[in-house]
Amino acid sequence: MNNRKCNNLPLVSVVIPTFNRPQYLQRCIESIKNQTYKNIEIIVVDDNNPNTLERRETEKVLSLYKNNSNIIYLKHERNKNGSAARNTGWKFSKGEYITFVDDDDIIYSDKIQKQVNCLAGLDRSWGACYTGYQLIKKNGSRQISKETRQGDCYIDALMRTLFMGSGSNLLLRREVVDKINGYDESFIRNQDIEFLARVLEKYKLAYVDEILLSIYQDDDRIASRSFESLDSYAAHYVECFTGRIKKLDMNDQERIMAVISLERFRIAIYKHRYVTGLSILISNHVKFKYIYRYTKYIVKRFISKESYGFNGL
Repeated sequence: MNNRKCNNLPLVSVVIPTFNRPQYLQRCIESIKNQTYKNIEIIVVDDNNPNTLERRETEKVLSLYKNNSNIIYLKHERNKNGSAARNTGWKFSKGEYITFVDDDDIIYSDKIQKQVNCLAGLDRSWGACYTGYQLIKKNGSRQISKETRQGDCYIDALMRTLFMGSGSNLLLRREVVDKINGYDESFIRNQDIEFLARVLEKYKLAYVDEILLSIYQDDDRIASRSFESLDSYAAHYVECFTGRIKKLDMNDQERIMAVISLERFRIAIYKHRYVTGLSILISNHVKFKYIYRYTKYIVKRFISKESYGFNGL
């Protein structure tokens, strides 16, 4: 079935980068195997170091599929990072459409079918499609997505406020990934945010209004990292996109830097770095009206238990 066309269906490549989570990998693979859309190749890219328990456990999982020609297992010779693993899968893939699914997420049985149908009905200026999702935390609590923006969303993407849950949500035309040359491997974190901004610089975004993805969220991902580490990811993002931001009109530049500063401030407060947080707002000249609107957004999201990005500027 791993052909460019199968019963006139374009091939969809599903790339699963995996690192340090072999216990969830089979669940993810099975959710892709069970898709109603039947012309799919699954490419698992193992980013674990050789001779580790995680590599051996991942090999055991993939051995269950050794007779399935539609499941391809690629191993890095050493741990690189998630961006590199996604690029390895993209470069090996043959599909007309590509989606990258995190190894601990689950996609619903008709997700790929509905996303392909969505993009097939649009012209080539629409490069990618996402769906509704639910976030499932370690304690079992859930957040339901309320993000619905579509069309020209480049400024929203640059602001990092377009909440799609994770990179598992996007299905893209192959030409889109080829044109932007895949993921930026300098990003250790925030790879999906960086990737999305470059996609939407050139293409429009479509939305399927159904919950078709479950994202299992690691609640310790912020708690276990220092403020300096977390803030360095934002600094790297700003550094990489400064040239693009400066090409925009002054109002958009102000809005983008305000939202990024507010996100940095939120992390500083969470880490009890109150003076640092205030200095971020002051040094970036964030207006009081932006602080007020952002605070209302955070409170509303906390009360509603809904997942959506800030869209108040």
